[in-house]
Amino acid sequence: MIAETQLDEIKNVIQDCNLNFLLGSGLSSPYLNTLGNIETLLTDIEGLELSADARQIIRCSVYKHYFDGVMARNLEVLTAAAPCIPTLTDYRAFYKALNGILLRRRSTLLGKEVNIFTTNIDVLSEKAIEDIGLEFNDGFNGRFRPSFSLSNFHKTRFKRSLHFDNVSELPVFNLLKLHGSLTWRLHDDKSIVFSSDLARVADALKIVFPSDSLVPIEANTTALTLQEAANGIKLHDSLASFISIYEELLIVNPTKDKFRHTILNYTYYELLRIFSNDLEKDNTVLFVMGFSFADEHIREIVLRAANSNPTLLVYVIAYNPSSAKDIRNRFGSTSIKNANIHFIEPPEDGDSPTQFDFATINHELFGKLFRKDAPLTTSDNEEG
Repeated sequence: MIAETQLDEIKNVIQDCNLNFLLGSGLSSPYLNTLGNIETLLTDIEGLELSADARQIIRCSVYKHYFDGVMARNLEVLTAAAPCIPTLTDYRAFYKALNGILLRRRSTLLGKEVNIFTTNIDVLSEKAIEDIGLEFNDGFNGRFRPSFSLSNFHKTRFKRSLHFDNVSELPVFNLLKLHGSLTWRLHDDKSIVFSSDLARVADALKIVFPSDSLVPIEANTTALTLQEAANGIKLHDSLASFISIYEELLIVNPTKDKFRHTILNYTYYELLRIFSNDLEKDNTVLFVMGFSFADEHIREIVLRAANSNPTLLVYVIAYNPSSAKDIRNRFGSTSIKNANIHFIEPPEDGDSPTQFDFATINHELFGKLFRKDAPLTTSDNEEG
């Protein structure tokens, strides 16, 4: 349970601050797998002495494991298939509560927009926001071939009444996908276009692998066990076909060598620059959810902004006390000088929830903030 005093504090912060969120893969779990040890495996196998065939088999095995657990199931999200409904419902509840909070915002000096920075490559946010009919901006513009541009972000939208010519600002969600997205496609090697049907994901899913052509990936799998398991496996043509499609996807690879496309490299660092700049603004708040801060680039940006901008407030919503401890350790005990990074975490024991999953965060925090907020104003009633 989150104390009423803390809820009141956060309510006032939301009313008076530029609003930002950092969402990680923990929010899409358990429907989609988290990264787990994928980055470690892909990094460690680069240091092994392997034949070309063995390296291909191991790389494809790890890629396929990541693809099956994180990417392929997004095709179900497009159709709102039954397995994704609980997670999709959590996303819908989150954005619906935020929309209501923004509509009731008292300040006329701050726009009704919120920045959603996310390392997730899935389409759950886009699907949820579209399902409930809210305004959002994912950086794409155009109808027949929507193309991506950083200049498309931070645009305010207004609605004019048909009868009385009243104008009111609409809440807008800026969705900035720091690690790329399954909806991104490369066009002419120089631009990013929108793929609404996730065609390359569907193409990769159609590839049939012969039995025993891949190495199984388990929680305790290491690069050395992969090396041993790959011995004696014959390389099949299907592996090269899968890797070819996989490497067309405009996502940041879970390796130290993150980029296979120059435009993704440029876009990644420009999005990080926007993230950094927004955290440097006066009176800014960042809520962190489902994110472990294992990504050193993002961790350093947040720490640097917290130390250089004393008006920045960061609320890290930890899944459980253990994850809160891990994040504190990654930050370091002496690295936060302005005491402006706060943790919201479940207690070790007692009657309160022992973990803050997405549904609990919605119920205990943003849902409560929406329900306890001020009565609807005239402009809220106009928005329906």
